Amino acid sequence: MMQKKLLIYVTFFSLIFTSINSWGAGFALYENSSRGTGICGAFVAQADDPSALFYNPSGMTQLEGTHFTNGMNTYTGVLEIHYANGGIETVEDKTWVVPNFYASQKLSGKLWVGLGVFAPFGLGNKFREDWYGRYNMYHTEIACAEINPNVAFKVSDSLSLAMGLSFQNFAILAKRKINPKTLVLMSGLVSNELYEKMFAEYFDTLPDIDQEAFLDKPEYRFNASFRYQLNDKISFGGNYRSKVNYELTGEAKYNNVPAPNTNVQALDDVLTLINGTLFDAKMTAKVSLPDLIALGVAYKVNDKLTVEADIVHTRWSRYENIHYKFENGLPDFSEYKNWKDVNCYRFGAEYKASDVLALRGGYLFDESPLDDKAIDYALPGNDRHLFTIGAGYKYKKYTFDFHYGLVICLDRDVQKNEIVFIDEDWGFRKSYTHHLGFNVGYAY
Repeated sequence: MMQKKLLIYVTFFSLIFTSINSWGAGFALYENSSRGTGICGAFVAQADDPSALFYNPSGMTQLEGTHFTNGMNTYTGVLEIHYANGGIETVEDKTWVVPNFYASQKLSGKLWVGLGVFAPFGLGNKFREDWYGRYNMYHTEIACAEINPNVAFKVSDSLSLAMGLSFQNFAILAKRKINPKTLVLMSGLVSNELYEKMFAEYFDTLPDIDQEAFLDKPEYRFNASFRYQLNDKISFGGNYRSKVNYELTGEAKYNNVPAPNTNVQALDDVLTLINGTLFDAKMTAKVSLPDLIALGVAYKVNDKLTVEADIVHTRWSRYENIHYKFENGLPDFSEYKNWKDVNCYRFGAEYKASDVLALRGGYLFDESPLDDKAIDYALPGNDRHLFTIGAGYKYKKYTFDFHYGLVICLDRDVQKNEIVFIDEDWGFRKSYTHHLGFNVGYAY
């Protein structure tokens, strides 16, 4: 029985460890339950179902007995890259699935424990391997899975507090092409003039070198939250989650690296240098993920209608640089980010049409943290709008929640710059993401 349970948990964790088409403000994910997403995440002050473990763990003090909910969210999106010369490139269409799981248990009149498993961050973009921007990237995935146990305490009939410690695993998969000509010129051994005279006929016919890097690392962070019921109509809530400093470890792999077997001494000298630089090797990357604070106020208009407004402040300025270190011939370097702190404004409403049926809707506006000088094809983003609708149905001890959301990311024009090695003005258009989700819950 224990082995069967362990297999279920391992399978679930492997499912959640996936990335999605974020295409929004940064790569934070807010859609971690259908109840919460149905009101666009404006759930910090209410937090009265097991997904409170994500939005505001202190809210589980409203739950009697034992509660479970398990669900998933699917993402399908489109994005077009537009160039100044009129060219257009489209991100490959794909649907990503991100599950979630929550459980809470009342231990006494004042003490609760709970467990949340969710994905707080994620991103995925994939283009054709031979597309124009392949030297910047052609396939990127960012995945983050978090296991978050919490303890909640009811200080009084009005005030509840909670604290938790999370086990978080963060991973990056990045694929790009390397132009052999560019590599030769950057070596410093060959000038442009000498290249055209002696090397162009050979290197210009070579296929691109393929670089694939995968890095991951588990770390820990903490969270603290409160919920205050002012009166029968008004409640307040707040949730803080700490930053995480990662030193990711992994490996860089290379394919199509040309070998020094031309029998031309000058060519073989350069090829020997390339082979002494680009070989499969371990690598590390230092990166910081942001801390955030969410605050909300809910108002019960009447017995049927509740509305809420939240603000989430994310300190993306923590995501300043990514420092890479290779154990092959490549030098250490830092990838410039310089993101800014931003706010997300959320509004939601829930209407209880009957004792068993609830209808939901919401809207949020999400500010983009990206710096114009550091935007690249891996994460083209801008301010975004999210519109959601949802419904919940109760049957005996079961609950069934569903939602649909539409993300509209605003168009953006970007100038070429050397920081991210993009040599043409570009922009992105028609960035939309559709997501569908459901949760099934049980209480006893």
